[in-house]
Amino acid sequence: MNVLRDMCSGSKAPGWAIVGGLGLMIVCLIIYPGGWAVGRADPLDFQATIQSMTDNDNLTHALSFVIILSSLAVAYGIFSFWRLSGPAGSLGHSLLRFGILVNLFHYGIYIMTFGMRHLLVAVSQHRDALVAPEQADQLMLVLHATSGGLHFGFVTISSISGILVGIGLARRFGSMGLTAAACWVFALAGVAGLINVVIGQQAEVDPEAFIMASNIVLFVAAAALLVIGVGVLRGESELIPEESDS
Repeated sequence: MNVLRDMCSGSKAPGWAIVGGLGLMIVCLIIYPGGWAVGRADPLDFQATIQSMTDNDNLTHALSFVIILSSLAVAYGIFSFWRLSGPAGSLGHSLLRFGILVNLFHYGIYIMTFGMRHLLVAVSQHRDALVAPEQADQLMLVLHATSGGLHFGFVTISSISGILVGIGLARRFGSMGLTAAACWVFALAGVAGLINVVIGQQAEVDPEAFIMASNIVLFVAAAALLVIGVGVLRGESELIPEESDS
């Protein structure tokens, strides 16, 4: 009971949301059909990826659902930084608050991506109920391509959010400890992600290289955010609103 009360406390709940939400999301992405562990497929082979998701339809539905909930949990944790005190109009405080708003937007896009995949699998499961069942494969291909476009937007906006939130939090620390370093890494991962997006738009760039670089950047950003979440759990004053009980 004491553990539950501690998790639900005003200062600890955002930390648990970030750490728990990110941890659960990472596990789900590892075992997501078509990914690293289950029904592995080349992400550039749309048909193979779609086949993997539809062959594991119930698993795809379940993991998409959990990823959506995890996204909301992480968004809640980051939104708690809105209540951090700071000099009105200061650059760091303004960057942090704008970054939080951008973060909410980028998780909205991420949720839409998995909503598309939900619908894709549903089309496969209920193709006989469609007005034109013979068009099911074409519809699934369109949905998958659309989810890919949304993911590209997610990578772009998440990079901007990482830069703003990372710098906004880092400027609150007076010394370079582990959590402060994680904030700077979070911001630098955003810079790397934005550079990757700009370069990846060029026709000469290998799409596989772009995807690999994106995955690496997202992994580094997730690791940095986990450290920040642990900092919230530890009650570091730079990450806890003054009116909250530590």
